[in-house]
Amino acid sequence: MLYDCFLAQLLVLIMIFFCSVRVFFLKKARVDCFAVFAPLSLIVSVLILFFFDFSYISITILLLSLLVFFTNFRSVLRLHAQLIVDGYSPVFVIFSILNLIAAAVLTLFVVLLRPVKYRPEDFSAKKTYSILTGRLDNLRIRENYFSGEKFSGNLFLYEPSVSDEITNELYSSNPIVIFAPGIRSTSQNYEPYFLLLAQKGYKVLSADLYTPETNLLSKYADGNFSKSVIESKFFRRFAAIHLEKIDPKSAEEILKKEKELSTKKYEALTNLALKIFGEDKKVFYVVDEVDFDSIYAAMEKFNTESKTTVAGFFSMNRVDEYQTAGYGFIEQTDVLLAREKGLEREDKFFIPRYIANKTQKAIMEAK
Repeated sequence: MLYDCFLAQLLVLIMIFFCSVRVFFLKKARVDCFAVFAPLSLIVSVLILFFFDFSYISITILLLSLLVFFTNFRSVLRLHAQLIVDGYSPVFVIFSILNLIAAAVLTLFVVLLRPVKYRPEDFSAKKTYSILTGRLDNLRIRENYFSGEKFSGNLFLYEPSVSDEITNELYSSNPIVIFAPGIRSTSQNYEPYFLLLAQKGYKVLSADLYTPETNLLSKYADGNFSKSVIESKFFRRFAAIHLEKIDPKSAEEILKKEKELSTKKYEALTNLALKIFGEDKKVFYVVDEVDFDSIYAAMEKFNTESKTTVAGFFSMNRVDEYQTAGYGFIEQTDVLLAREKGLEREDKFFIPRYIANKTQKAIMEAK
């Protein structure tokens, strides 16, 4: 999905290129058909923000699309009226050249900062997606997209893609790996790691939660609309990372409150996993920047003298090689942020693979 965002951004820039470069190819009077790319590029750039996470690159592309649209507004009107064009004004030519240069520069940045391309099939795994509804104490999968139930989060399930019964039987004894991303990341930022675990035979359940209890940024917005935007699934991560840059003290307070919520989040996801896979199924927690007391508190609720539901847990940020605690594997999923942290794009999945191996070792030891 992250690579799909890159392709969508590239599509917008290609449309801007064709819309702007046409000023060099007017040989004779004709209908200016390429002007249609101006509104199309704007529409697609807006959709990118709503279908994918906010990013500085996406916002910059949107601003350029707006400039191109207003620069070509009269051209769009002429196209709609099927009027013949026999020349362009000097001002329009200058703006078109500037738009063309900006599109070329942005294309270079988009290509250099593109996420690593991967598919579940590359890891002999499959990925399913569901929408959650309810609060943390009664979290459940929304059965019908048009049911009108309140949106509470995205649920992702990564599992091995195997067909033979012997392998299925072998993998069925493995616990379900449960993970809850923090406010500065989403499940997609950890996806290479999840797929590597699925490749090893584990089912991984990860959820991006947007319940009322997890709305920690609301106090930085005025009005209900602003609060709903800042806590939305397409803007929250961007807002949290941006707040960390401009107001580190407030960001630290939010992270502290988020850690306090960890117990409830893992309890909610454990209950959900048991509903999906059965009450007798064992689970295993993976955490990132979560204190041990919070995890032990969640484990105590499900582990009794007669039954052990939570086999154990693994803390990713305890691995020294993992330098992006709280953000996920941004060397593969958010290269711009990785560059800000002093890291390079990495397409061999070295760190996710290394941590997946350590996670498997921890699971085996917990059995």
